[in-house]
Amino acid sequence: MNKIWDSFRDKRWFLVFSLTLFFAGGIAGYIIFWNDPSLILTNIEKFLGNILKIGKAMEDKSNLHVVGLIFQNNVKALILIIFGGIAFGILPFFGILFNGFVVGLVLAMSIYEGQSIALFLAAMLPHGILELPTILMGGAFGLKTGFDLIFPKTHSRIGLLKENLSNSLLALGILVPSLFIAAGIETLITPNIAKMFI
Repeated sequence: MNKIWDSFRDKRWFLVFSLTLFFAGGIAGYIIFWNDPSLILTNIEKFLGNILKIGKAMEDKSNLHVVGLIFQNNVKALILIIFGGIAFGILPFFGILFNGFVVGLVLAMSIYEGQSIALFLAAMLPHGILELPTILMGGAFGLKTGFDLIFPKTHSRIGLLKENLSNSLLALGILVPSLFIAAGIETLITPNIAKMFI
């Protein structure tokens, strides 16, 4: 267990950068929506395909199916963001940016449709408290891998790559279970909390 926790060391500034990217993406998504709402709404499936798919599954499928669907989507995103760092950090960079973009888009759409900020927060925060830090932490691992490959200093790139990938694999021991819990909350708890604000 100590090895797993050790893998999170020296990621603080990369986590800060990951958070900054997320907020930048959120601001961009919000602004882009208001720049031309009709264009975004016409192409909504391109931007929010997974979210719409999950929403439909919540209406038609069992809770177990929905948990599995959310968990599968989030784990795929996490793995892409963490291990995409081997492409010199490009995939985690744009992955985190896009995640923020989607949240900004959803916020703008909620306001556009006359929904309250309270409803938006109720629909995002219960599971987001776990899901968002998990994705951002995954981004920190991916960004560090990319940074070390671009700026290896006196170390060998192969050695740094092995070390980063090893740490990333260990981190999954905490990050993946967090996503599973978040998927359960999103399916079973979030909808009931959100209903209070409709």
